[in-house]
Amino acid sequence: MRLISWILLALVAVIIFVAVNSFYVVRQDQQALVLQLGDPVATRNAPGSDEAGLFFKTPFIQQVTILDRKNLGLNISDIEVLASDQRRLVVDAFVRWRINDPLKFYQRFRTENAAANQLDRFTESAIRAALGDEPVPEIVSGQRSKLMDRIRNAVNENLADTGIDIIDIRIRQADLPEQIAEGVYNRMRTARRQEAERIRAEGEEQARLIRATAEREATVLLAQAREESEKIRGEGDAERNRIYADAYNADSEFFRFYRSLIACEKSIKEGTRIIVDPTNLAVCDVFSEEAARSSGNR
Repeated sequence: MRLISWILLALVAVIIFVAVNSFYVVRQDQQALVLQLGDPVATRNAPGSDEAGLFFKTPFIQQVTILDRKNLGLNISDIEVLASDQRRLVVDAFVRWRINDPLKFYQRFRTENAAANQLDRFTESAIRAALGDEPVPEIVSGQRSKLMDRIRNAVNENLADTGIDIIDIRIRQADLPEQIAEGVYNRMRTARRQEAERIRAEGEEQARLIRATAEREATVLLAQAREESEKIRGEGDAERNRIYADAYNADSEFFRFYRSLIACEKSIKEGTRIIVDPTNLAVCDVFSEEAARSSGNR
C-alpha cells in the first residue's frame, strides 16, 4: 500500500508539472511568441490584435517568449559630437521605441537587451551625422525639431523590417565642454547685442523720417490754413465795407450822425482830455446837435 501511495503521489506531481508547462498567460501589456523546437510557430496579442488571456502549448516541445507591448525607453548619455564649426558638444538623448512585429524582432534580435544595444549604436551614429552638419549655435539655440526628425528618420531606415518602430528621439541636453562653453556663449551674446543695436538704429532712423514727414505735412497744412483764413478775412472786410457804403448812400446824414456817436463813445472809453474837463461833459450832445443842424440845413 505504501508503494502504491508513492506511485500515486508521483503521478499527481507529474500531472501538475505537465499542466503547469501546458498553459501560459499573456497580459494586456505583453505579447508572446510561441517557439517549437526553436522555430517560431505562433504569436499572441501582437500589435493590432486583442488576444490577452490564458493559452495552451504543447509541454516540453513548445516554449513561449514574452515580449513587452508597451513603449520602451532608452537613454543615451555622453555622446561627443563634432559640429560643423569644428567645436565639440556633449549630448544626452533618449529614445522611445516599441516592438511592432514580434516575429521579425525575434528573428533579428532574439532579446530586448540585444535590440537596445543595437538601437543605441544606430541612434548615436545618426545623432553624430545630423549634428555634425550644423554649427554649435544652431544646435544649442536653433530649431531642434528638424534635427530630431532627421535623426528619427535615419534610425527608422536602419531598423526597417526588424520589428522595431521608433516613436520619438529627443535631445535632452547639448552642452559644450566647460573649457570652451564660456567663450562660445560670450560670442553669442555679443552677436545678439550687435543685432539688437542694429535693429534699434534702424528703428530710430525710421522714427526720424516719420517725424520729419509729419512736421513737413503740418507746415504745409498750417500755411494752407493761414492762406485760407486771410482770404476769408479779406472777403469779410470787403463785405463790411460794402455794407458801410450801402448804409452811407442810403442816408448819409444819419450815417454821419451815427459815426459821431461812435467817436464820442470811443473818446469816453479812451479817457481823452476833452472828457476830463468838467465843463465839456456834454461834448456828445454838442456832436449830436451839430449833426442834427447839419442834417436840417441840407
